[in-house]
Amino acid sequence: LSPGTRIGPYEIVAAIGAGGMGEVYRATDTRLKRAVAVKALHESFALDAERVARFEREAQLLASLNHPNIAAIYGVEEVQGTTFLVLELVDGPTLADLLKASAMPRHEAVSCARQIADALGAAHERGIIHRDFKPGNVMVTPEGQVKVLDFGLGKALEGEGSFASNSGAPFANSPTLTRAPTQLGMILGTGGYMSPEQAKGRPTDRRTDIWAFGCVLFEMLTGSRAFEGEDVTETLAAIVRGEPDWTRLPADLPPSLRMLLERCLLKDRALRLADMSVVRFLLSDTGVSLSTATAAVGTNAGVGDPGDPRPTWRRMAPAILSTALATALLAFGLTRWFGSPGGAMGPSGAVRARSAHVSIALPEGYELGSTHLRPIAISRDGTRIAYVGQRDEKNRIFVRTLDDPEARALDGTDGGDGPFFSPDGQWIAFFAGSKLKKIAVGGAAQQTLAEAPSQRGGAWGDDGYLYFAPTNMSGIWRVPEGGGAATEVTRPDAAGGEVSHRWPQRIAGTPQLLFSVWTGPGDDEHHVAVQTLSAGPHRRLVTGGDAPQYAANPGLLLYTHRGQLFTVPWRPGAQDLGKAVPVAAAEWPSDGIGNEGCGNYTVSDDGTLLYLRGGRSSAAQRLVWIDRAGALTPLPLPARIYENVAISPDGSRAVIQIREGIVRLWIFDFASGTLTPIGPGAASSQAAQWTADGRRVIYRGTRGGTRNLYWIPVDGSSGEERLTAKPGVIQTPTSASSDGRFLLFAEHGPEEPEGVGAWVLPLTGDRTPRRLFPLPATGHDGQFSPDGRWIAYHAMVSSRMEIFVAPSTGSGERRLVSTAGGTEPLWSPDGRELFFQSGSRLMGVTLTPGVTPRMPPGGTFSASSPRLVHEGRFLQTVTGNTSFALTPDGTRFLRIQPVDPEPAITRIELVLDWFAELRRQTTKRAE
Repeated sequence: LSPGTRIGPYEIVAAIGAGGMGEVYRATDTRLKRAVAVKALHESFALDAERVARFEREAQLLASLNHPNIAAIYGVEEVQGTTFLVLELVDGPTLADLLKASAMPRHEAVSCARQIADALGAAHERGIIHRDFKPGNVMVTPEGQVKVLDFGLGKALEGEGSFASNSGAPFANSPTLTRAPTQLGMILGTGGYMSPEQAKGRPTDRRTDIWAFGCVLFEMLTGSRAFEGEDVTETLAAIVRGEPDWTRLPADLPPSLRMLLERCLLKDRALRLADMSVVRFLLSDTGVSLSTATAAVGTNAGVGDPGDPRPTWRRMAPAILSTALATALLAFGLTRWFGSPGGAMGPSGAVRARSAHVSIALPEGYELGSTHLRPIAISRDGTRIAYVGQRDEKNRIFVRTLDDPEARALDGTDGGDGPFFSPDGQWIAFFAGSKLKKIAVGGAAQQTLAEAPSQRGGAWGDDGYLYFAPTNMSGIWRVPEGGGAATEVTRPDAAGGEVSHRWPQRIAGTPQLLFSVWTGPGDDEHHVAVQTLSAGPHRRLVTGGDAPQYAANPGLLLYTHRGQLFTVPWRPGAQDLGKAVPVAAAEWPSDGIGNEGCGNYTVSDDGTLLYLRGGRSSAAQRLVWIDRAGALTPLPLPARIYENVAISPDGSRAVIQIREGIVRLWIFDFASGTLTPIGPGAASSQAAQWTADGRRVIYRGTRGGTRNLYWIPVDGSSGEERLTAKPGVIQTPTSASSDGRFLLFAEHGPEEPEGVGAWVLPLTGDRTPRRLFPLPATGHDGQFSPDGRWIAYHAMVSSRMEIFVAPSTGSGERRLVSTAGGTEPLWSPDGRELFFQSGSRLMGVTLTPGVTPRMPPGGTFSASSPRLVHEGRFLQTVTGNTSFALTPDGTRFLRIQPVDPEPAITRIELVLDWFAELRRQTTKRAE
């Protein structure tokens, strides 16, 4: 392109250079008056569909990245069949240019490496792997800022490609060899910086970029490439079979930096550093510095002769083990114990340094599942972690030993949640299929121990028992670790307003049991209690607290409240507590949607803190209309914690459930825009349903330790009236019949085979409830059809909820409606459609023409295959009944949507020697 050529609003100024993909020009954005870079695909490649696809993918990948060390993309232009990328113009040489003369000074190399690690780490966190990282793809500005370029190979190509060969080309532009990624022979990347797995045509992951980073860091420190050859073939052979010339590294290079290089360039990627966050940590100025690590290792015997041909990390192994470095080193490339002036003494006389923060990535494609049921666990000695990985909305338990770079899924744990370790760390207990189970950490000898229909946490005591909350309205129970009958340990005090006990912790070496006490679902209705086993009732320690744990070494009681972690001095048996102190920078979320009080943190005996940070939660939501075309319109209400909505029969109002301390119900008038509270203000009310005439609202009220059914006039003419009185269960209204005669409700209690049963309550005459389906049949979230002949509900089938329709009499054949899972059914007002949730999708079925619920007795029910109505991230039920509503004319859905929802949680945060951090914070406050 000649100067003056216009590409849309961009005017070409001069050519900058050319690479394997295209030509790059300096240009002027005539609208915004700024300099930009314009990248054009080579003319010779324009007809190659595969290369065009790569070029377009580069645009998409770059647009998804926003980081100061990654060159930004401003737009895409197409002129006369040629596609152009408009990019941030980075003034300065490439790293390849800087390395032509000689190696970089060490401080410049480390500074550059830190910025590169930040860029690659940010991309990895978005699930993007560069796969073609090299010095030519790094720009350095005169101010020393690094910009990583060209993510055009960030995704493996799909479809057949060409096997190109150009051995005469310079290695900075050596050819990219491609085949379909699942076929033998796929090679993707630039020759001199390819990882061994790329050279062998094997699948790649983020460790591929870590290898390339190691190659680049080696080159920055030595001025020569780690792997060289006269042509592509020889270089690939060196990568697969050879070793870098380690003697080229500076003689005064810190052993820890050399160790970092060697761990990046291990051919066996199972031993290679597994996460860029480790590289960033080791290169950072904060936490444990490289010089500190050097001091810790350098003073130990057994390092060996510097001329020893073995890699440094192997020569240093005895010293590392003798200073207790091995556990964390092999897992994260960092150490748990370092020499540090003024630090506390650790095992074997090693000096414990300040705490270290590490971020652990889940396997690619997985996110944390069951975040409201504590999906993480750490062994008491801090050497193993377990977590719930979710993919395609299916859970599995993963375990990772900290001397293993990868986590391993445990067979037989499908659908599992809430893992916790045995005291010796050799077993993992978890909940699945309404059962409490255990499995060896190696994945064998699975055993079912007890019933747990809707668990709320467990802990493995050192007395040979597992303690657990089998439901969300029970006390704490225990079962022998070898199997046997489960027995009740604590019982909620109904007279004291308690509705459940949950999240137990058996304090080692004592007869004390810590747990949460709930008097209602609101944050201020949660408390921390302790009970001496076999020695009387429990007593409350903290008002307004959840998820208690005891840390014996510092003598601290830990608990959470409203998403904040607190510590308070306390010893088991003591009557009084010290002053509660919030932990600085405790950035983990609340318990995710559902807010079950799990806290999402756990601490090992040696002070290793495991917790979640960020991710999806129930805070900051809005109410929105969604029409049949998928168009979304927010309601004129501020963002709050909305949990449930129901539209009145005439469509003029909605009853909305809002959590603010306690959970209350509000009436929103669509015409006036007013929001008015309804019901008592000092106790929680949830899961509202309208009566058929729109004059009353029926709801679940938490009153005096029970969760039974109430109703109240909407006009405020009188107070609430209790409809049922049955302690020890949770009753939730799900649907009122259109004739005003009956209410369907769910009863959650120990007598139900799945924990929840469908019941019918007459609203006139004798209000004696009856079970809808005779045992052992059961059903969740029952919904009357508009004419009252049918009931839609969801029930468990092969470890998955599905939608069924059955006669409202409770007898007769039930028909399966969903095909790939479903919850939260809702009829259309005319009864010709049935909607339900299936993951992030709202599905609908239409009744077969001529076969509708408005049939005479003896008719049959038939429905179409499910179709997608709309899709998106909206609130799933937190109360057990349908969380969304449909207008009386059937044209719009009222739904709850997170405001700026955070991405799924794909990382777990680990803090080594967290107790040291707490001590520093305590000292700082005292000063």
